[in-house]
Formats: sequence, structure tokens, C-alpha cells
Amino acid sequence: MKKHEGLFSPVRWLLIFIAFTGLVAGLKTQLVQAKASTLETDFQQAAAKYKVPVDLLKAVAYNESAFESHNGKPSVAGGYGVMHLTDTAGLTPSGADSKAVKVPNAASLHTVQKAVKLTGLSASQIKTNSADNINGGAALLAAYQKSLGKSLTSSIGGWDAAVKKYSQSDSQAAADFFAANVYKILAKGVNHNGVKISPQKVNTLKDEAIDTTGGESGQTDGPAGLPIEWIPALYKTFDDQGDYGNYDLADRPNDEKINYIVIHNTETSFQEALTLFSTPTYTTANYVVSSTEGTVAEMVRPQNVAWHAGNWYINSHSIGIEHEGYAAVGGYWYTENMYKSSAALVKYLAAKYDIPLDRQHIIGHDNVPGLTPAAQKTMHWDPGTYWNWNHYFELMGVDLSKSDGNTDSHIITITPNDKTNLTADSGQKVTDNGVNLPLAGSNFVYLYKQPGFSTNLIADKDFSSGQSGTTEKDDWSDKAVYGQQFSKIGEQGDWTEINYGGQDAWFYNPSGANSTNATGKLVTAKGSTAVPVYGSAYPSNRILKKNQVTGIKPTPIYQLQPGQKYVYGGTVTSDYFNSHFNSNLPKNVIHGTDDYYQIQFNHRIAFVKASDTTLLND
Repeated sequence: MKKHEGLFSPVRWLLIFIAFTGLVAGLKTQLVQAKASTLETDFQQAAAKYKVPVDLLKAVAYNESAFESHNGKPSVAGGYGVMHLTDTAGLTPSGADSKAVKVPNAASLHTVQKAVKLTGLSASQIKTNSADNINGGAALLAAYQKSLGKSLTSSIGGWDAAVKKYSQSDSQAAADFFAANVYKILAKGVNHNGVKISPQKVNTLKDEAIDTTGGESGQTDGPAGLPIEWIPALYKTFDDQGDYGNYDLADRPNDEKINYIVIHNTETSFQEALTLFSTPTYTTANYVVSSTEGTVAEMVRPQNVAWHAGNWYINSHSIGIEHEGYAAVGGYWYTENMYKSSAALVKYLAAKYDIPLDRQHIIGHDNVPGLTPAAQKTMHWDPGTYWNWNHYFELMGVDLSKSDGNTDSHIITITPNDKTNLTADSGQKVTDNGVNLPLAGSNFVYLYKQPGFSTNLIADKDFSSGQSGTTEKDDWSDKAVYGQQFSKIGEQGDWTEINYGGQDAWFYNPSGANSTNATGKLVTAKGSTAVPVYGSAYPSNRILKKNQVTGIKPTPIYQLQPGQKYVYGGTVTSDYFNSHFNSNLPKNVIHGTDDYYQIQFNHRIAFVKASDTTLLND
């Protein structure tokens, strides 16, 4: 008799294990598909219930939120859910660095209450449940269509007036811009978060086309179709000692090239920012964008120099755009209306002034270097860890995560998924004075001294006296942000090593999930001696003194050590804007003879002299 081997042989156990594994994988796939299709089903059901064309309903939602519910938390404009239904009563921003300023309490910003009356659902349900939120949005669209005396037609083109009313804007230009974007979404199609809109032919509207390449509209400098208004910033003398503000006259780009667009957030309401720049405060921006409607105030002409970046060289060569919002968002998030208006404006300005659409030229205030080591610590960190650079560039038609296929590249672009780049399981967190902020939606990867979550974060000598970085939202020293590029110098398991701010830094990068290979040029020191790194491309002391400029000199802020490599961002010739009140004469710009290479040195851009360094093809 054969010896008993148990219930199953090893072969049978293997077959059962394979079958079980396949079953589990199948169940996981079904769960993921079910979760992904939930929103699609919600749209289908709400559209049928309120007799709204389903693709139109989806397009309005995508235009409001990109199908993101933000876990039931409100936007800066007080909007909830994928339909961005609003309730601003008592809404105040949170965060240690944010002022307790109430969001405007206009009747148009209470669409949650309107949806409650139309659906019979509670305000809490509409704010926190996606299906209920979508029902609320569908009910509002149908109500607006009826109020206009129009039928609940299946023809998408017949809903344009209702879509404009859905924007809740008192500005005709803003309402037109909103509707134009909705119909552009329908024409282009979308496949995101399990929801699909197939590209389709829609009836052309006279206000549908948004020109992001062409000339000025009236008194403003912006793309056709943008809801933009000229609201001049203050320009006057403040005393009899020659003190003046809030900006300088210039003749850019004739006297100085515009190389950068700097993205800011206001930490105030839209109206408060306009008031600030219209009073003697020594600060301005060229443009301010509202979160509620995406309306734009042009306050300083692009040819003039606004005082916005905290670095005089960058001011002289940049356009500053402020955005209504709060960097320590907590539950708050930047609206699609604002992103779309800003992206259209940046694309237009970049084309007009020949500014590259990349992260060395479209920069945050947090990417602007200080002019001295002491200034580094005091530099701002807006628009913060929750500005969606990926989405922002996509709106401009640029995919920073697109690989060029060069597997041997020594240059990588930081391209994390904002939903998975930071994980609680690893112990990672984002804090505001020790209070935890959301992980999802953050735009960076942490940088460590060694490969492993248990090791210390890197630090910067000019930001903190500590030997390791922190998880604080404003600690830019240990964060590499979406779209920035660095020289890859090593890999170990799930970790990638880069040159960063004079250090070797490691970030978690399993199977390349947080980076994309790129092609470009690298800058390295000549010979075996460290060379100075600057926060400006100023002329030499000799030339500045010759032109009677005192108190200004090119000051090193770091050292570029031999063997380290940093990604090249262009060549600039040294200059200094020696500004004077009520003058935009060419002689105000003092030209030097040194060429500088711009580099992505750490979280901030920087400059090195071409004569000190070598430019390498990757």
C-alpha cells in the first residue's frame, strides 16, 4: 500500500496557490474597477434623473474640480465636491501662517443651499458624498436651463447659457471663459479618475475659442477670452527723500529680457491683495488671479518691474503672478477656475516674451534664491507644497512626465504622483508647526542623507542650524518638487541618489515611480577647485563701482564642489537694473561682461559663472 502523503500533493498545492492568487488578483482588479466606475455611474444616474446631457454634466464637473472630491474639504473659494458646490458662510483659512480672513460671503457662493432645496438632500450629504454632490450639480444645471425658458434638451450646444449661469460669475467675461472651457473639454475629451468623455463635435459658440498666443485685449495684456481687467497698482513718491513705490518703470524686453514667470499665492483674499498693491506697501505683482471666478487683475504692465520676488535680479527679469489662496491649505485647495485662467495667461506671456515652459523658468516664489546667505533663510516658500505643477503644465499643453526614451540619461525630472508620493506607512508627513497636513496633493519628494526612511532628511546651512531637515511645510531644504531636474548619480534598491545643493541626496523612487528620464546639459566646476554659486547674475564689482552703484555686489551663496553636476537652465549675460523713479531710460540697465549659467542647484535656482565651469552634454 502506497504511503499516505496528506490531502494534496505538492503539485496540487502549487496549482491551488496559483488559482487562489489569480482569484485574489481578480477580486482586487474588480474592486479597483468598481471604485473607478463609481463616479461614472453617479454621473449617469444624476443626468438621467434631472434630464441633463451626461457628457455636459461631466464636463462641468471636470472644469470645476478635475473629478477630485478632496475628501469633502472646501476649496479656497468654499467649493465642495466634484461639482464645486459652494458654501462660504463662516469659512476661514487655516494654518499657522494664514490670517483668519473670511472668504467673500456673496449669495452666489451658496449653491449648496440652492442644491439642498432642489434635491431634498442635506447640506452635509452634498458636501461629503460624491453621488449627492453630482445630483446637486445636475439639479442646478436643470434649474438654470428652465429659468432661461429653455427645454431640457439632449443637445449639448443648447445648454451654453445655463453653463454660464453655473459659473456663478457676475463678470460676463468670466462666465464666457468658464463656458468656453467646458465646451473645449467636450471637444477634446477626457479620461480621468474612471470617468470618460469621448471627444465630440459641439456647436461652435462665438466665445468658445480661447486664444493663448495672440495680442492684447483693450487696455490689458493677456490672451483673448481671459476675464482680465486693468486695475493699476500704486506708483508714486512716498516722501521728499526719494522714497517711492510700488514698482519701477522699465522698457522690457527692450532693455532687459524677461526670463521668468514667478508663481505666488496671496495669503489674503483677492480683494485684499488688490488693496495691498494699491497702497504704499513696497510690494506688487504684475497680475493677481482670483480663486472664486478665475478673474485676473493686471496691476503692473509686463514691461515694468513689479516688486514681488525678494530678489532684485529676478524681479528685473520676471513677471509676477499672485494667486488668491493659502499655502498651508489644510482642507483648502486651489480651484480649477484659477488654474485655467493662470495657465492661459502664462502660456500667452511665455509665447510673447519667449520664456521656456519648464520649471527653471516658470518658477514658484519658493524657487527664487536669496542674494546673500543671510537672505536665503528669509526667502518665501509659496505657492507651497500643494500647488499642482503637473496639472498646471498640462493645462499649458506641456507634459513634464513624458520620457524621451533615453534610458542611459544622467538627468532625471522629479515627477511624483501627488496621490502616492508620500505614504503614512513610511512615517512621512507634512506639518504646519507640528500639526499634520494632508499627504495627498503634495507636490514633492523628501530627500534623505542615506537610502532609507529611517535616515535623516538633508538640511541646508542657511535655512536651519540643525543637522537634519524637517517635515515643516516651509522647510524647502529637503524637498525636490515636481518638474525640477537633477543629475542622477546612483541607485540602491528603491532609492535614487542625486546632486542637490552641494550634497548627495536620496529619494524614494520604486521602479522609477517618482522620476522620469530626461535629456539636457549639465554644469560642473572646472578643475579641482570649488567655484562660487550666486543668487544673481550681477556684473562685477568693478563695473558696478564704475557706474556709481554702491551697496550691491555679486555675493556667493554656496560653493559648487568639483565633480558635482547640476542641470543647465540657460546662459545669461550679467546686468543690473539701476532703477529711478519716473524713469525708464536704457542707461538704467548696467550691462556686464560675464556670462552666467543658470542651474537647478537645490529647491531654488542659482547662477554660476561660465568662466568657472564646464558645460557638458548628458
